Amino acid sequence: MKHNKARLVWVMGLLLASSLACQLTSPRPASWAGTPTAAAWATEIAITQAAIAGAGDFVFTPTVPTPTQAVTPTPTPTSTPVPEGSGPWLVYPAPEGGGLHAYDLSTERIRAIHLPDPLISADLVKGRSPDGHTLVIRAGSELNTDELALYQIDLPSFEVSKITPLLSLTVQRMIVTDQNTRALDTLAVVTRPDGLAWSPDGRFLAFNAALHNETSDLYVLDTLNERIDRLNGLFTQNASPFWSPGSDWLVSQELNHVQQALGWRSELVSGLRVPSFDSQNTLYVPPAGSREEVFVGWLNPTTFVSYSQADEGPQTLRQLNLAENAQENLIFAGAFQQVAYDPASGVLAYTLDYATAIPQGLTGGIYRVLPDSPVHSLQSAGNWGQLAYDPGGMFLASGLQGVTLFTPDGDSLPLPEEGEARLSPNGNWLVGYGRGEQSSPGARLYRAGSSNPLQTLIETPVEAVLWQPDSAGFFIQSEGVLYHLVFPGLKPREIASGLAPSADLALVWVE
Repeated sequence: MKHNKARLVWVMGLLLASSLACQLTSPRPASWAGTPTAAAWATEIAITQAAIAGAGDFVFTPTVPTPTQAVTPTPTPTSTPVPEGSGPWLVYPAPEGGGLHAYDLSTERIRAIHLPDPLISADLVKGRSPDGHTLVIRAGSELNTDELALYQIDLPSFEVSKITPLLSLTVQRMIVTDQNTRALDTLAVVTRPDGLAWSPDGRFLAFNAALHNETSDLYVLDTLNERIDRLNGLFTQNASPFWSPGSDWLVSQELNHVQQALGWRSELVSGLRVPSFDSQNTLYVPPAGSREEVFVGWLNPTTFVSYSQADEGPQTLRQLNLAENAQENLIFAGAFQQVAYDPASGVLAYTLDYATAIPQGLTGGIYRVLPDSPVHSLQSAGNWGQLAYDPGGMFLASGLQGVTLFTPDGDSLPLPEEGEARLSPNGNWLVGYGRGEQSSPGARLYRAGSSNPLQTLIETPVEAVLWQPDSAGFFIQSEGVLYHLVFPGLKPREIASGLAPSADLALVWVE
């Protein structure tokens, strides 16, 4: 929405847009190769057309190991440092914009981390490297030369460097002058929340960018060899990089607009073997009504779960086994609402509302599925709006009936007065909370396994709760204010205000 408003302003202000277009004249950074020739471009279009026509036989040889030059991040000034403590730090978007804030639990002080607006807050979670030493985030406006880019934040120094722009100068000019809709489509894909992914071993960072074509391609930053490689170059829009647990497979999808008014269509899902980059093959062709494919998670090192997002909602929940020539097995063929899974046990849970369930001859509610089992057990009847797996060890579902928690084995705990809940990482404590609309306002502390609250923590409407990794305390966001509560007193201490009063507050721990 923010990009659409900005684009309208630039179109209406033609003189100002022309001025910006004149500014977009700086050369592409030396770390990137030149734009493909017209012949190469035509070849890529032909490859794409052939792939769409016979996707089942599609094999694409990626443009590696022809690397770009070594990556040399460009330093970006940060604020004057405050005396550093031992952490850990809570990192969150600065309330006034302009970057991030890092709250030091040891000193109870806040440090500013300057980044250009807007930033993609989902990267606070997805952009943290597995070793915890680096945070990569996409930030900046597409209207300023090379500003929309990958930025690296070294931890715990919080020094900021630019890794690479995400758009070529050609694409930027098209966006500024509103030359075609494809450039705006490319911008939408490059800035998707799922456009960034670290390999679990921490060596590779996969991301989407448009640096060689007018569309989004798949790139990988190799931190071991300090280089960036483009892994595909199709005329469709690559999106959603998704790593296997062993870091040996990289899955993604290709999106396209057949007709602008119809929106996105997912053309194919492909898998790339890493680190040899020896083959990239189509894993499956999504059904005709798929607007996008959503990757749920991995049941084991070679089997992942995905579903198709159609106009009617999620459908066709499937698992793909890469070790068996991408054999596809349907878990649930019909439409559903939400899905979650426990990566430790492989147990899946999904929800059906009554309107979806009755035409399929089923009862609305939460269903639980054991790994490789044809049995779908009804865990709890009703309409459930939200479903997730909490790392504390239980599934959490919320709806008009309140909150219900259940283990992968099916043991359940109902909290009918709560709107949401969060388990402590050690699994011993539980915070239930609500906005007051269809649940009790405020937040309450429970002992895990008990439905009787021990203590009222705050009485104003609560949007979000985040536990400390050590379970010694937690943060509560209420009406735009962020509070910190620590055992044993659990007295709310205000650390930030002016936050957007939503449940989408992005927070990440740095230790």
